[in-house]
Amino acid sequence: MSDKLPKDGHSCKIRNVFYDTQHADLERGSSAVGTPITGHTDDGSSEGGDNRTFMVSYTGGAEDLVTIINLKSKTYASADTLGMKLEGNGSPVVYQLIESQLSQGEFIIRKQNTNFVWYLDSDWNKTQIRIVPTPAETDKKQYWKFVQQG
Repeated sequence: MSDKLPKDGHSCKIRNVFYDTQHADLERGSSAVGTPITGHTDDGSSEGGDNRTFMVSYTGGAEDLVTIINLKSKTYASADTLGMKLEGNGSPVVYQLIESQLSQGEFIIRKQNTNFVWYLDSDWNKTQIRIVPTPAETDKKQYWKFVQQG
């Protein structure tokens, strides 16, 4: 297990590697099912910080399997009904964290038992994070860093 993995039960921000100003953000911190999880700059505000703070919990096993929950809303990072965009949901989804072979501390967040990963298309605030088939390993838009908080 990498020492760059997020600590179990600790809060963190999840930052895209390619668009390094963009963090996963639960829009408005809403607990409503289906609230988009988008990319957003870290503006330093208290409210924005809450929307961009998640907790990673390990489910056990040797594969770095986790659930990811927004602490403000208590909703889990999940895929929408079409399975193509990231959103908040009351039901946990299990992801596997896969560290890049090319850059230590950069992770693919892959939905368990699939080849679908988190992917950010743009550095525009409020661009919804998509769930896409795994692209080429060199495509940095699929890599994320976990920035510990507190």
